[in-house]
Amino acid sequence: MTIDKEKIYACWLDNLFWFHRKTKHLLLQTIGSAEEIYNVIDSSAKNSIIALIGIKEYEKLKEYKQKQLAQHQTPQLIWEKQENLGIKYTYYNASDFPHKLKSIPDPPFGIFYKGELPDKKRPAVAMIGARKCSEYGRCMAESIAAGLALKGIAVISGMAMGIDGISQRAALSAGGKSYGVLGCGVDVIYPASNARLYEKLVEKGGVLSEYPPAMEPRSALFPPRNRIISALSDIVLVVEAREKSGTFITVDMALEQGREVYAVPGRCTDGLSVGCNRLLRQGAGAVMSAEDIINDMGWNMALKEQEHQPQIALSQTAQEIYKVLEPLPISQDVIISLLRENGCCENTSKICQGFLELELKKVAVRTNGGYQLVPAQSKLLF
Repeated sequence: MTIDKEKIYACWLDNLFWFHRKTKHLLLQTIGSAEEIYNVIDSSAKNSIIALIGIKEYEKLKEYKQKQLAQHQTPQLIWEKQENLGIKYTYYNASDFPHKLKSIPDPPFGIFYKGELPDKKRPAVAMIGARKCSEYGRCMAESIAAGLALKGIAVISGMAMGIDGISQRAALSAGGKSYGVLGCGVDVIYPASNARLYEKLVEKGGVLSEYPPAMEPRSALFPPRNRIISALSDIVLVVEAREKSGTFITVDMALEQGREVYAVPGRCTDGLSVGCNRLLRQGAGAVMSAEDIINDMGWNMALKEQEHQPQIALSQTAQEIYKVLEPLPISQDVIISLLRENGCCENTSKICQGFLELELKKVAVRTNGGYQLVPAQSKLLF
């Protein structure tokens, strides 16, 4: 039997959302193959299944199979329907099943995905945090995610509002890889406002879920999916989090899985930084840039940053402005004052031309009445 044929029957079994993953694992380990599970359901050997899951669960399983056959829904047709929707599938015994998921205490039985699965040879960082983040959190998430992407490090997150989505957009914009782990079916875009991000993830990375297609998001589905976010990553980075935040569910799972936990420090008076600062007090690593993670982990990437990021030609005035810009917005008046302190003698008209040049070349962006660096261009070589 080829692994592809086994995948078809495993996929059929995994579409039974009401069957717990532990039950699916038990059936597979005991009976031997997904195809045999399918064939044994209404055969004379059915007692082997009844002994494992009980008569009530067996009756539900038998009724489900009979209903599908009455509708001419065979495992092969179900597989082909998903393929036509661009949905792929792998399961625990398959060679392409992510190896990082096999070693966790509660591994998924299978993974539905669109795009591609994370490259097992590529380091990965989970970036998580507040849905209603601050401007500081947004800037730090963008800067760190872009820095990681430029080094070839994948960013894993949940495609949620706030830090999750911001980090993933920044990684993709920098030309890197990012993967979204969903708390619903992979063909369901949630939240709907992240539809564009979803499309980009499918195009340049992937979206994946242990839940079958068409499964709508429910609050009970998100905590279990968090263990997959942490498991697929080498470390978990908390960018912003309140004292009592759902983010700590992922942190707890990461620690249980033996993953390193890092946090971005913030001001003691900021409510959105209380959670991060507390993690730091408890021994989490402090991160102020992507280089902090790379150095701590000893990741020596084959591709250097300048090979990802082509040199950008800037005028002398634009270069001077660039040197005083920061990830957070700075007002035009403050920038001009800093330029004067650095000995720049250009008139205001020339400086304004420099601002425009930086915007046109996507090195800086104007926001909230000031200018700030574009995260992917935070370190230019002239």
